[in-house]
Amino acid sequence: MKTYFRNLLCAALAIGGITSSASAAEDQIRVGIIGLDTGHVIAFTKTMNDPAAEGALAKCTVVAAFPEGSPDIESSTSRVPKYTAEIQSFGVEIVDSIPALLEKVDAVLLETNDGRPHLEQLIPVLKAGKRVFIDKPIAASLADAILIFKASEKYEVPLFSSSSLRFGPNSLKVRAGSIGTVTSAQTGSPASLEKTHPDLFWYGIHGVESLFTVMGTGCESVVRTKSDEGMIRVTGTWDNDRTGVFEERKGYGGTATGSKGSSEVGAYPGYGPLVVAIADYFTTGTLPVEPAETLEIYAFMEAADESKRQEGAPVTLESVMTKAQKEAESRLGEID
Repeated sequence: MKTYFRNLLCAALAIGGITSSASAAEDQIRVGIIGLDTGHVIAFTKTMNDPAAEGALAKCTVVAAFPEGSPDIESSTSRVPKYTAEIQSFGVEIVDSIPALLEKVDAVLLETNDGRPHLEQLIPVLKAGKRVFIDKPIAASLADAILIFKASEKYEVPLFSSSSLRFGPNSLKVRAGSIGTVTSAQTGSPASLEKTHPDLFWYGIHGVESLFTVMGTGCESVVRTKSDEGMIRVTGTWDNDRTGVFEERKGYGGTATGSKGSSEVGAYPGYGPLVVAIADYFTTGTLPVEPAETLEIYAFMEAADESKRQEGAPVTLESVMTKAQKEAESRLGEID
């Protein structure tokens, strides 16, 4: 099943034409933001525009933003005026459209909190050949996530999406082999819900991203239940008899066990390490997270929703990927 699922991911992505590296940029990179309805835009701008920034960060400056929100999500529309005013204090120009933004920038932070418009917002960015980071959730459906990466391949512009939780120091050490081969892990995060998105897409993505950071790809099926406290609990079965568990909780954290011991993982590292990774990508084109892993994360979360609909029955990632891939193929015209 592992081989079949990997082949399915590759078929869904068709990313053979995307190279994960490019020559380093020589000049300053002007960064633009789409969407001003999340505090991420302020944190990212502070980091990139810091006069003391070094390395790749010193080459990236946020210069313009398009303050779009989602009219049917109150937490989105209510934040736009505040963050628009705040980001202007950093000297960032506010523009009235995505085309206007693209005339002024070299790379884009797609920050709209709502994953539903991401595909539509992304297409002009890719057509313009601009590198783009897509904040979580990458989309509001697995099919849209597949289409986003198909668009990336079509326009030959590699992109990535990630939660900041991926870059926790202990999680990265475990991924690099500090405890040997990881045989099991449990990670947790808050998991507030938004009715327009599958349950874990909106906020549970943080803990799920930590889980995949340490477990890697190879998840085959999931079962969704509830903890003793009534919180979401999703148990994933990985290849080679490995087990990974996501649990909804108040804070961030978890534990991984490997062939050489165990380690705490899943702690929140702040936004800094993610912004460094974004700047590295903007300057070199190197992807810090491969598309196949991101798609498997979203397949895990979609399978968890399907398990919920089936009252806790096991659901394979293969089944949700097959369904989403068929839908994506029927909608390929949307990426023209």
